[in-house]
Amino acid sequence: MSWRWRLFWAGIAMVALGNAQRTSETAEWLFADPQEVVKTATRTERPVAESFTTVRVLTRREIELSGAQTIQELLERMVVDFEAQESSQHRFLSMRGAYSASEFNERMLFLLDGQPLNDPVLGNFPAMSLSTHDVERVEIAFGPGSAMYGPNAFAGVVNIITQQGDTGRSSLWNGYTGRGGYNASLRWVSVPNTPYRLSVQTSFWRDPGSNRVRNNDSVVRTARLAFSQGTLERGQWQVNYLYTDLDRGQVGMRYFAYPTPNDRSQWRTHYWQTAYTRNFGKFTQTSRLYGLSGEVVFLKVQEVPPIVPNAPRKRMVMSQSMVAAETYGQWQLPQAQLLAGVDYRYMRASSRNHLGGSHNAFNLALYAQAEWELGRWRPILGARYDSHSIYGDQFSPRAGFTYIASEQHRFRASLGRAFRAPSFVEMHLRDFYVWMPWTPTGVPLSIEGNPNLRPETTVSFEAGYKYIQPRWQLDVSYFTMDLDDVVTVFLKDPNRPDLRQYNNLYAFRVWGYTVDTVVKLAPEWTLGGGYMYVRYTGGVEEDYKPARDRAVIRLAYYKERGLSGQLVFNYPAVGQGFSNAYAWNTYLNLVYRQGERSRWNLRIDNLFNVHTEMARWVPGSGRSVWFSYQRDW
Repeated sequence: MSWRWRLFWAGIAMVALGNAQRTSETAEWLFADPQEVVKTATRTERPVAESFTTVRVLTRREIELSGAQTIQELLERMVVDFEAQESSQHRFLSMRGAYSASEFNERMLFLLDGQPLNDPVLGNFPAMSLSTHDVERVEIAFGPGSAMYGPNAFAGVVNIITQQGDTGRSSLWNGYTGRGGYNASLRWVSVPNTPYRLSVQTSFWRDPGSNRVRNNDSVVRTARLAFSQGTLERGQWQVNYLYTDLDRGQVGMRYFAYPTPNDRSQWRTHYWQTAYTRNFGKFTQTSRLYGLSGEVVFLKVQEVPPIVPNAPRKRMVMSQSMVAAETYGQWQLPQAQLLAGVDYRYMRASSRNHLGGSHNAFNLALYAQAEWELGRWRPILGARYDSHSIYGDQFSPRAGFTYIASEQHRFRASLGRAFRAPSFVEMHLRDFYVWMPWTPTGVPLSIEGNPNLRPETTVSFEAGYKYIQPRWQLDVSYFTMDLDDVVTVFLKDPNRPDLRQYNNLYAFRVWGYTVDTVVKLAPEWTLGGGYMYVRYTGGVEEDYKPARDRAVIRLAYYKERGLSGQLVFNYPAVGQGFSNAYAWNTYLNLVYRQGERSRWNLRIDNLFNVHTEMARWVPGSGRSVWFSYQRDW
């Protein structure tokens, strides 16, 4: 870190601590409540302050103050541990540098109310396809999660928890921005205190994207249904359904690098889950069936250079499905919690032209975990065994502890192994072209799959410290990830420079640290600041690295009635490889509450109109204004 950075953060800390002395000790935490109970890291309930790995929680209040309309916007603007960039085919997130050479979010696992969302075709979930309107909170657990969740919980887990039960209300949310942007979302919730609860929600929105580059808008349609009946003591049923339809323009880059001025991509997916949970005294049994079906469609120019006017696009369809069953039990003992379960998944993907037909795979897993309370110590030990029909067996252990030195001082450490399963596209893709700027009109570059890919693996370590005062908190963590068999697209044949193939090429280390602090400046004022430093050692290419450092500063003012707001500064705005865009991006969101159930929002993106880049040679968006209104009943 340069001396300018050290001086900057020292100044922030002195101002924050000076103001904290005048703060009421009974003020409620707006950010990072240490007593928030989370389940994502361990699948058991425990406070954030006792987690053995770094956990971030975004509550309903924070979501409203952020002004974020999608999960993608929420994570990239509010959480310092993420880099977020716009790429040639998709908008993706990097969790603590785990991105290396991918277009998608497949190195982290997304959950919706505990259900896996990553698909078999690409291994990802497009986070911009889910609205924040129906979301109660988001829990993020960093570090390897394969010991509990299996494939794709490589760098961490993001659990999106919707408004259900007592937290849900019937609601209307709609808004507008320039250049044809809009959102509209409607939720209906059945009357409380009935034997069952039913929630139905639908959303439509269009993000116009950057005003400095063409054809990068997004149109999204979603529908969600949630039903629950019964009690845990007598048995509780839960049924969830989600449909997402994302139609996205593929970014047209400058200088004719992967130029896609007219291409589109579409994700249409049905997710479903039926779960039954019952308590038997100190033992709880949960069983569920879940799955997905849908298709990924690319509308791409394939036969002629895409910069030719009115170039014809080819419709490239890849269908997919998954059916899964899981059951697990939890035992509550006097000084320990035990968890054990079994998970089976059957996956299928097909495309006659671009995957070479239909492909099937199944995965059977057994897992177990134990947590203890031994005085001031909170140790944890878990492991999972996966048997996959294509790539064989994987063993994913992890161990960690939290040491509660006092009410103010908490120490933690964890060590674990995780893996990422190759997607069907990485194994079987064929006849898929992108364009390179080797001539004035571009040259087609063919990308092929590789059925002999091995799973990516990582062995990760983290050590952390949390300091908790009634008026301020400090959280520091140091992390390393040793990655092996990392998959990337690379030259297949030296005599064929136009041919690329997915291969296991890289073994390298990602390491760094994060510093996150929250201060109550006054009962209504909260200041939060975070800094992440990331470095790489090994053979990974420079252009595949995300931004090396990142800062997020949040200043929020919150009242139940009247005017509230939040000012967020991100640095760098975005960055990737050679084209890091070192500039501040600023977001302002103002909320006016007419009453408990009615609010107006004014959101200004890129407040100071900084000219940044979304990715290599892709100019970022200028200042834009969103105006929205929400009414609850």
